[in-house]
Order: sequence, then C-alpha cells, then structure tokens
Amino acid sequence: MHTRRTLAGFLLAFSLFSGPAVAQDWSFISPLTAQVLDVRPGDRAPILFSNDPDPGVAETALIFHYFDNRDGGNATMLNAGLFKRKPDGWHFIGPVEVFGTSPREANFYPGQVRLKTTMPGPNDPRCCPTLTVDWVVDTETLQVWRLN
Repeated sequence: MHTRRTLAGFLLAFSLFSGPAVAQDWSFISPLTAQVLDVRPGDRAPILFSNDPDPGVAETALIFHYFDNRDGGNATMLNAGLFKRKPDGWHFIGPVEVFGTSPREANFYPGQVRLKTTMPGPNDPRCCPTLTVDWVVDTETLQVWRLN
C-alpha cells in the first residue's frame, strides 16, 4: 500500500512537470498596458504574445487591445504595442500598426515577429471576416508589412 501511494505521488509529480510549459503571471504589466494602450475598466482583456511564456525569461512581447469605439457606434478598435524587457523591467517600445481580428500564431525571430490576423475578404459581409493575413513586425523600427 505504501509503495502504491509513493508511485502514485511520483507519477502525479512527474505529470505536473513533464508537460508543456504553463504561461506565467503577466499581470504586473497591466498598469503599463492600461497607460499606453488605453486599457480601461470594463474593456476586454488584452491579448499578449511573447517569445517565452515566463516574463522573467521573455525579452519581447506584442500586446493587442481590442475595445469598443469610445465615441459610440459598433466599431471595434485596436491598439497594439511592442514591449521589451530591459534590466530595469518591461518597457513600452511603441505602437504597432497591425490590422484585423483574432491575432494568432505569433512567432518571434531575431528582429521580427510574424503573426496572422483575420480581415474582411473581398466578398465578406462586414460581420464575418474570413481572410487570413500574414504580418511581419520589425522589432527595432516598428515597421509593419503585410505578406499577402
């Protein structure tokens, strides 16, 4: 019986540490994103992509903040920004002019981030965009270009 419990405990501990990395707590960056990306109480939570899930290891992050038009209407607005970790903490580097919804597949490379968003295709109704667009963000100049 004792051996069975020990084995069960070992297997539980092994399963907790052998899976994919779990994202770390990035909530410390909330005051900075609120200030520079205009995140307000009641807004949707910003979407964060980084080159490592651990903020103590990550060096670059791209954060998207979608919010309802502050002047009324049914438009969804986007503020996106690049952040970098420096010796004294995380800093806002500048705004990033990426367009579209549902940002995903952010891949970090030296000097750039590549990602996808969804935008309206030529025959899409306004409600229902279907076109996948690939973007490149230069992490030094903040220039953005569309690949397709």
